[in-house]
Amino acid sequence: MRKLKYPLLFLLILSMLIVEGFGQYLHLSNRVQLTGNVIQPGAAYVGLFCKSGGNVQPETEETWQAMVQPEVNTEEKEENAELVPEAQFTTVDASYFDDALFIGDSRMVGMHDYSGLDNATYYAEVGLTIYSLFDDKIAPLADGSMGTIEQALQERQFGKIYLMVGINELGTGTRERFLETYRAAVEKIHALQPDALIFIQGILYVTESRSQSDAYINNPNIMTRNADIATLADNKQIFYIDVNEVYSDGNGNLSTEYSFDNAHLKGACYDKWVTFLMEHGIVK
Repeated sequence: MRKLKYPLLFLLILSMLIVEGFGQYLHLSNRVQLTGNVIQPGAAYVGLFCKSGGNVQPETEETWQAMVQPEVNTEEKEENAELVPEAQFTTVDASYFDDALFIGDSRMVGMHDYSGLDNATYYAEVGLTIYSLFDDKIAPLADGSMGTIEQALQERQFGKIYLMVGINELGTGTRERFLETYRAAVEKIHALQPDALIFIQGILYVTESRSQSDAYINNPNIMTRNADIATLADNKQIFYIDVNEVYSDGNGNLSTEYSFDNAHLKGACYDKWVTFLMEHGIVK
């Protein structure tokens, strides 16, 4: 049997290999496994990189750490810290509406006729929908002619814009189409009026009798649409407000005491709407 020339060196190298291998085992067994949204310690991680599942381990410790604790973008963090905080509603007086614009359907026509907010501007028309918002010539222009809302917003800047449409659309198109069209309209208004506060007003309910007798114009559908458009608010420059809390009978219907036809307000009842708006002002 041939003797090793350097027995001590051989034993040293062998010991180092054994220790390194055991260390790799311990390192692997202490990795984490992500199962759904739950992090479970104590098992080897599997399936991170393979779309079809499969066992793929990170190639380096740096790769692993990047997966478990992604690198923080310092510039993005600083930008997020500088974001404008959410604004809070406050009580205002009638002069707040000197630079306000109300856009909408017959409910906004009623606001023009009966609210007493004569210092505000109104681009409103019976039957107006989110689909026809920028098509109908309902806005007076500087030259005295009537133009579209888009043309008018290109000529004149407002401090606040109140939008209410949606009741006439309940029997037309899908829920998804309505929301996407509404979103595009809000984005266009914001682009045309970058300094204006935009108030998305929830669609006013109808009475219980109207709701139960109409397959389309009913309060469950209105509530669904309102929940959708409320998601468009960022509470910084675009706000969702819902006057139904003033006119509801407590069961999700327009109270009959406020309506003359089960869908529109009595002229004398618009003062409650004005009070509601004054209690939901935003002061920059």
